[in-house]
Amino acid sequence: MALNDRRDFLKLCLSAAPALALSRRAMAQVAIIGQAHTAPSPQLRRFVDPLPIPRTLEPHRRRHGKLSYRVRMVEFERRLHSDLPPARLWGYEGEYPGPVFEARCGIPVSVKWENHLPLQHLFAIDQRLHACAPPTPAVRVVPHLHGARADSRSDGLPENWFTPGHSVVYHYPNQQNAATLWYHDHAGGIERLNLYAGMAGFYLLRDDRELAMHLPDGDYEIPLLLQDRRVDANGQLVYQPTFADGTLPAPGAWAPQLFGDLPVINGAIYPFLEVEPRRYRLRVLNGANGRFFNVYMNLAKKPTDIPRLVTFHQVGSDGGLLADPVPMQHLLLGPAERADLIVDFTGLEGQTVTVSNNAKSPFPGWDLINPLYAPLPELMQFRVTRPLAPGAKSFSMPPPISVPRLDPAQAVCTRTFVLTEDTDKQGRSLRMMIDGKMYDEPTTEFPVLGSIEKWRFINTTDDAHPMHLHLVQFQIVERQGYDHASFLLYNKLVMRGFARKPAPNEMGWKDTAILNPGEVLTILVPFLGFTGKYVYHCHIAEHADNDMMRPFVVVAPGKKETSDA
Repeated sequence: MALNDRRDFLKLCLSAAPALALSRRAMAQVAIIGQAHTAPSPQLRRFVDPLPIPRTLEPHRRRHGKLSYRVRMVEFERRLHSDLPPARLWGYEGEYPGPVFEARCGIPVSVKWENHLPLQHLFAIDQRLHACAPPTPAVRVVPHLHGARADSRSDGLPENWFTPGHSVVYHYPNQQNAATLWYHDHAGGIERLNLYAGMAGFYLLRDDRELAMHLPDGDYEIPLLLQDRRVDANGQLVYQPTFADGTLPAPGAWAPQLFGDLPVINGAIYPFLEVEPRRYRLRVLNGANGRFFNVYMNLAKKPTDIPRLVTFHQVGSDGGLLADPVPMQHLLLGPAERADLIVDFTGLEGQTVTVSNNAKSPFPGWDLINPLYAPLPELMQFRVTRPLAPGAKSFSMPPPISVPRLDPAQAVCTRTFVLTEDTDKQGRSLRMMIDGKMYDEPTTEFPVLGSIEKWRFINTTDDAHPMHLHLVQFQIVERQGYDHASFLLYNKLVMRGFARKPAPNEMGWKDTAILNPGEVLTILVPFLGFTGKYVYHCHIAEHADNDMMRPFVVVAPGKKETSDA
């Protein structure tokens, strides 16, 4: 690997001299602390608006044991905060977030996705991105059911977009574990813009085993979509990405990171929810473009007070229930990760639990006195002010279940992928890539249906990347550091330190996993369900839109690896 820019040189110096423990981005920040040029959102009152609860979507038709839905994508207006005028938004069925699908394992679902959006986008399009060059239309969509095992034709590949006035019918067989899935737009080159406009919603897949566990349900099961946004004085969304040094790109141009200065939970800024003193089930999704959340439940009255933490239990991850509930006080979620939580408010009558966050941006960030991007220390509140409902049933913690771990010896091959960032002479990002390839270059990965492969991701950048694979659910094997100098100079992967096994709450099935700077992430991937073309990518939407995404094609046993079809 060539040392082809000053950022690689700085990285080499840093790996060779750990005492100089500032990354190249941090060194750039030192000179410009406090000079991020984005206009702040208006100051808003906190915790004055109730948390919106997304409604459940009713089937359009039930026929021959199959459910059919109709979902329209439209522009609409809605207040994000009671002190703001209505914002222009895009969403499914005119809602933000979109309505919740309630699906059952073994009962197939078909969805007619209809594009009723206007012909002009809410945000400027960077036509330099390969998926956006003229004559590609500005407004186009393709829904992706994230975490689903579906045929390639219903997966939502970024190139399979369709324009206003058109529709597609996608089929979801629901032949997988009960899990918290979600749907969002995946159109090539503008996924970040469509997601930011409001195009996301929950898809809750249930099975008989889960339903027999007597987990909190009905009013006691709450989906929580965590996002961040920036708004102007008129309450309108402001999409303003920046470079690592906090400076802005040219108007409408791509930049690698976006951090809003307001938390938006289920489409509301700083909401609250009144709850009873009992167990609740929270289906938590990080639906942000690029912000990581490290969530904790805090009884302290102010974010500057000494935290008084409430212990909660994680019972499920991306791909379904964990073998055992995991007691936790902090929960780290990268973009697109989900966590199924049980929070017990028993004994907290009259108290307020503030859902708080201490993740830095960009993640994992740098310990500087005045970071460029202000943290979001408070997200929402639970107020334990409702009386216990008379005659209400009690809810249980899930019992231990079997979640077998894959054996690395079962892997038929090991594939290695290198995450890189191309930069200009000022060290500002031009694009993010995997193995130095753009998305539309020929496919190089052809896993065989029914096989298990070991995939290793090497992060040469300064940011953590949530890596997502379509079609599959995988298991994390380990994370481990490596020697930057050996890798940059000689393309030689020399592991450093101890391999870290996944945390207890990462021991289940995953479709998205965090890859930290300077580390190698190893996963085991069983390729089940379907042959055809799929993609893997970083789920920071800005990165995925500018080439940190690659295709893979699942082939039938014995088929020659020659086609993307």
